[in-house]
Amino acid sequence: MNIFLRTVKEFVYEEVCSHLLVVGELKGDCFNCKEIGIDYLTAKNCPKCKTEFKYISYRSSFGNKDSNFLNIVKRRPDLIYIEFVDLVKLKGKKQAEEFFSQ
Repeated sequence: MNIFLRTVKEFVYEEVCSHLLVVGELKGDCFNCKEIGIDYLTAKNCPKCKTEFKYISYRSSFGNKDSNFLNIVKRRPDLIYIEFVDLVKLKGKKQAEEFFSQ
C-alpha cells in the first residue's frame, strides 16, 4: 500500500513500518518488533530483530514538540523523518479495512 506523508514523498506503508525508529522522551523503540530502550542517537539497526533503520519518528504527547522534532532531525540526518500521527492514522485505517474484509 502506497501512502503520502508530510515529507511530500510517496512511501510504501510496510517499508516504513519495518524500518522505523520511534523516539520517545528518553529512548527509542523499533516499530517493527516493538523492542524498547534503543539509543536513537546512535542506533543504525534494531538490537533484537536487526532491521536497518531508515526512518525516524517522534512520539510525544507533551512538551515542546517542535523543538524536540528539530533536535532529532539535526542529530539523525541519515534518517527520513516521518510524522507519527500520520502513520498511526494509516495503521488504524489499514486495521479497519482488514477487519471488515474478513
